Amino acid sequence: MSQAEALSEDLKRVRISTIFSSDLMRAKTTAEVVRGKQVDPTLSFHESTLLREQSFGAGEGMKFSKKEKGLTTAAHYAKGKFPALYTRHESFPGGESLDDVSRRADAVVDELLVPQLLQEREDGSLRTVAIFSHGLFLVELILAIIRRDRAYKGDADVRNLRGMKNTAWTRLEVKIKEGPSQATRPCNATIAFTVTVTGVNRHAHLSNLRRQKGGIGSLAHDPAQQDIRTFLGKQSLKPPRKSPY
Repeated sequence: MSQAEALSEDLKRVRISTIFSSDLMRAKTTAEVVRGKQVDPTLSFHESTLLREQSFGAGEGMKFSKKEKGLTTAAHYAKGKFPALYTRHESFPGGESLDDVSRRADAVVDELLVPQLLQEREDGSLRTVAIFSHGLFLVELILAIIRRDRAYKGDADVRNLRGMKNTAWTRLEVKIKEGPSQATRPCNATIAFTVTVTGVNRHAHLSNLRRQKGGIGSLAHDPAQQDIRTFLGKQSLKPPRKSPY
């Protein structure tokens, strides 16, 4: 049994209303396997490029190198060397910084999640939305959702989400905070949430699986790129200055 199949067994009793998936193969294939085990496999399914993993541009698949004294960053890149990035605003040529990824996560909240929440409030139904994406992006998405709740009390340790296991899941209960009706709300106003985190990095479905050499959920899917992702996974994730933490 693959990790995706194990996840689908774990989630088959959860009645998912809508699936949003990255269009990249690993996330998309996992999402399709999970959909196939749902009671209603014809549930709403959407792919979005907004859910792609952070792009490292010219650094994609490259190993980190030591920074050479007296050599500018541009000179390092010209020599095919990629020193580690330590701040959220830095990026490799043609790639995204973590700040860029955070802005993309905000767009996902506004364009994909808010319409689901508004519809839920309008028709009184309870919706379960499943999002299939990638580790670094999912961290930024979870934090983007939590930032919408200014009263968030930190009911789960979400500051160190990096290093989540493949196909592990995190669950958030999200509601639109009561306030002005949509008819009177300025079109550019941010919709506030009430957020409760009920599970982080849940991976019990992986307990009886062997490590795969390739394919869905395999850490060895791209050995070269793993160097960059593993390094980033060791960094603690600090909340923004005005964080509700």
